[in-house]
Amino acid sequence: MSTIVFSCKEQDILIKRKPNPRAKRLSLRMSARDNGFILAIPPRTTDFHINAFLARCRPWIEKSLSKLFHVKQLSPGEELALYGIPFQCILDPLRRKPILCAVTQTLRLPPQCPQKALHELLKKIAMEKLTPYVMTVAQILGQHLEKVRFRDTKSRWGSCSAQKMISLNWRLILAPPEVAQYVCVHEAVHLLHMNHSKAFWKTVEELCPAYKDHKKWLKAHGFSLMRV
Repeated sequence: MSTIVFSCKEQDILIKRKPNPRAKRLSLRMSARDNGFILAIPPRTTDFHINAFLARCRPWIEKSLSKLFHVKQLSPGEELALYGIPFQCILDPLRRKPILCAVTQTLRLPPQCPQKALHELLKKIAMEKLTPYVMTVAQILGQHLEKVRFRDTKSRWGSCSAQKMISLNWRLILAPPEVAQYVCVHEAVHLLHMNHSKAFWKTVEELCPAYKDHKKWLKAHGFSLMRV
């Protein structure tokens, strides 16, 4: 099943294309199981008609995002695992912004903690942990890596452009380290193979032998990461 990248609310949304020989018209539905949207396409439908249909659906897509990816607020007493290390969330009245304390393994939250401030902190941690790993994999492959950037994308864990730029979802920092590293390997191998050919997957397996297990983990648990 191929996909369409649809920009919505400064986010990249993946919409899965599902050809349906019995369909008489285009239809779009939200799928919590697939962590995104599925577009049913009748025969002989052109890209022009698909793009026009999605443009008309934009208000509905934006409204549905809040239901599909309802963000959960962290509360004192909760535990959050960052790159495999558990951190206890505690209230710190003296803080204005959330801060991570590695010594006490605590995530100190201010009385009023905007979601944006928390996300910026987690994004910074993702950059510090994952950027060196991606660069190392690129070096092993003998490939030039122009830039690594971190974004908050829905239904997409990473991408690699023809300009040698890799984008990663900062929420990978919430996944087990081996899962996050698999995504890094996956995107770095695209520097060598800009496809999902047998050669691509062979290289992925050489660098990450258990990649199939990590793919299954993301499919089963990735939705929960989107709720933080």
